[in-house]
Amino acid sequence: MKDLRDSHVPAWFWVGVPTVLYFGHYVLRALMPFEFFDRYILHESGATEQGTVLVLVLALVTGLLVLSKLRSLGNKRLLLFFGLFCLGCIYFGGEEASWGQHWMGWDAPEQWAALNNQNETNLHNSNGVVGSLLDQLPRNLLTLAALIGGAIIPLVRRARGKTYESGSFAYWIMPGIACVPAGLIAAFSSIPQKISESIAGEVVWPMDINAGEVKELMIATFLFVYIATVWVRLRHRGDGSARPVTE
Repeated sequence: MKDLRDSHVPAWFWVGVPTVLYFGHYVLRALMPFEFFDRYILHESGATEQGTVLVLVLALVTGLLVLSKLRSLGNKRLLLFFGLFCLGCIYFGGEEASWGQHWMGWDAPEQWAALNNQNETNLHNSNGVVGSLLDQLPRNLLTLAALIGGAIIPLVRRARGKTYESGSFAYWIMPGIACVPAGLIAAFSSIPQKISESIAGEVVWPMDINAGEVKELMIATFLFVYIATVWVRLRHRGDGSARPVTE
């Protein structure tokens, strides 16, 4: 059974964008000298990291549009859920840009730098347990969300021919089939580099694409694809009211 919620989302977007962004790194790495690739793609001011921030800005703007549209549904749970989504995009993007340090080029204050293992004005690179909780934990939770919520659940529901009740809370918040490519790529994006490293004892060409940074880009892409499908779903809702109920 076709997931009608995402029938208006073009395939070039939900299939093409995540595929090109991810596999494009391997193509560019194969074609470019490493020095050029490292400087213009992998560097802190390079395309991957800046692209992550840009995608998160797009996700945030779309999330704000969703919130604006959702006010007509009058459901506080939906407003809370997507409000938290927007706050998450702000935190993710702000941390990725070190809250402007990478653009403005300032040095981290001395006391702050002493607590940060990369001398940056962000929280996720803090030393010790705090850094792990603000870096690895959110990344792992988002990876699980992309894999389970964004890929496995939509595929299982498609295989069983089940859809969410129109207008239900799950109908609005759960990813549809259009999130599957981005969800799978986000979840498994670092696997090729890890396999290369385990087999050869080191990361070999062209797998040396800095899988951590690429993974962050793909998680951001999953978030953007997800919120874009929600926005499209809201714009094309058929009943005009879609009063949310618990499924």
